[in-house]
Amino acid sequence: MSEKKEAVRAAKLLIVGGGPGGRVSYITARRFGVEPAVMVMNEEPTVICSLPYGVGRRLIPDGPEATVVDLSREKRLPPNAAKDVVFGSVTTIDAAAKTATVAGPAGETQIAYENLILAPGAVPWLPPAEGILKEKGGASGLMVAVGDRLVERSFLADGVYVLRGAQDARALDELAARVQKVAVVGTGAVGLEIIEALSDRGVGVVAVEALPHAVSALDADMAAAVERRLRERGVELHLNDAVLSWTPGTLTLRSGELAADAVVFASGVRPRLDLARAMGLKIERGIVVDAAQRTSLPSVWAVGDAAQVADAASGRSVLPLIGTLAMRQAMTAVMDVAGLPAQLPPATLWGVSEIFGLHWGAVGWSEEAARRAGFNVIPLSLPVRSRDPFMPSGKDAVWKVVLSTGEDEGFKPGQILGFQIVSAGDSPVHLAERFVDIVARRETVQDLFGHYFIHSPAHNSVDDPFLALIALAMEKMPRR
Repeated sequence: MSEKKEAVRAAKLLIVGGGPGGRVSYITARRFGVEPAVMVMNEEPTVICSLPYGVGRRLIPDGPEATVVDLSREKRLPPNAAKDVVFGSVTTIDAAAKTATVAGPAGETQIAYENLILAPGAVPWLPPAEGILKEKGGASGLMVAVGDRLVERSFLADGVYVLRGAQDARALDELAARVQKVAVVGTGAVGLEIIEALSDRGVGVVAVEALPHAVSALDADMAAAVERRLRERGVELHLNDAVLSWTPGTLTLRSGELAADAVVFASGVRPRLDLARAMGLKIERGIVVDAAQRTSLPSVWAVGDAAQVADAASGRSVLPLIGTLAMRQAMTAVMDVAGLPAQLPPATLWGVSEIFGLHWGAVGWSEEAARRAGFNVIPLSLPVRSRDPFMPSGKDAVWKVVLSTGEDEGFKPGQILGFQIVSAGDSPVHLAERFVDIVARRETVQDLFGHYFIHSPAHNSVDDPFLALIALAMEKMPRR
């Protein structure tokens, strides 16, 4: 057998990670002439958010393969991008010597770099339940977090699945073709999308949620509509429950046993911080960065799921875990590498999804999260109709806005800390985008007066919801 030889490469910019943050870092580097740029990835790049829909086949009839990014033909990537990609896992980084070692299918590669962007992303998190791991596995470089430790994904027991990359999607796609009943653990956006995907494939689904209600980004009063929709579509829902163990065919919960052919864990993710820790970077909830995405070490930047962000509404550090935010972080970091002035715009948390035709969205702080943080808040709930009352095509929606009372240091009276919507009608994406700006800019409910509302009978009701919120706030807010 021939020995695999060690290769050596040099890079003006080394990018560790091939997710949204890594890919946009590479695209931006090529655009601004920061070359050669080398990108290391340990799996085929995909459009991660689309993976459940590839499994479900309703929106992506060609299946998971349609979501895989072909480096040689992808129009959104610069020409000849494949030559700058090294497949494998970065095993060590010597920050003083500015070298990185990559272990991959072709052997080890040593990369000498001038600048480094860490975009390691996040890995699926599983509770440390009995039976979810097996004794032997391979060295794929793909990891999961089980409890507080990183584990090779190949050690997941038979019948245990996650969804984070192309290989996971292929496995779930194959599973959906041959089983009758699957348990899905977690009812966040990904969990709900997996539930819908499996249901679309004719698989019976049991949903398990550790929290008292579904969709942690929503408050209980808003999540109730999602729970009703799940049950209406035949999903068996177990709330405020916990996974204790798995044996093939049986998932044991705190509340009892469930029969299931497989279990899919969509119970959250954890940032991949092992390289950052080994380098000695400052870490809190994630890698600590400034407004230009610089870390605590010179010539090292961090973007994406592993980089923490200051929530603009509260000033507190958060892990957004949002792909489109990672893209802006990537552009910010590379512009800084190129010597161009750049800072990440004020940001907060957001998420929008759909389950069985019911849309939901959340921006910033929920009432429950705000109260857990010790904030004094006032919730406003507003029923909204998608069309005028005399139009039978109209659908019902509910808005919820979370306001600060102004009693807490650093907050203004009436400051909008969060927004939620559940709608049986139109997509709330553009509305959520509007509230991202409102929350991130620390606007108050009174400032909504300056947000004009456009009416078109074919698109919405004549009632201005912004004016309605102002009127509601005048009733609920304490007079000073």
